[in-house]
Amino acid sequence: MEHTTDQTLAPDPFLAGIQLFNAGEYWHAHEQWEICWRAAQGIEAEFYKALIQIAAALVKWRQGNRRGLQLNWAKAQRRLAQLPAVYRGVDLAALATAMADTAADPERGERPRVGA
Repeated sequence: MEHTTDQTLAPDPFLAGIQLFNAGEYWHAHEQWEICWRAAQGIEAEFYKALIQIAAALVKWRQGNRRGLQLNWAKAQRRLAQLPAVYRGVDLAALATAMADTAADPERGERPRVGA
C-alpha cells in the first residue's frame, strides 16, 4: 500500500500513527508509534507497545497470515489487560473488541479503527 505523503500527516508521531492506522497503513502506523514507544516509560510505553502489536497483527491479517494475526494479537491483549479502558483519548476497550472480532473472523469486512 502506498504511504500517505508526509505533508498530510500530523506532526505528532502518535497522531500520525492514528491517521495511518485508520487509513489501513498498519506498517507505517507501527513505525510512527515506535518513535513514541522509544521515548516513553512505564504505562505509556506499554500503551505504545500494545498499539504496535495491534498494528503488527493487522499487517499479518492483511497478508492472510492467520497465525501471525493470532500471535501478535495475543501479545497485545496481555498489554491491554494492564491498561485502563481509555488512555490518551483512545478507547482501548472498543479497539480490543474490534480486534477480537477480527481475530475470531479474519474474513469480516470491517477493520478496527483507533479514535483519539
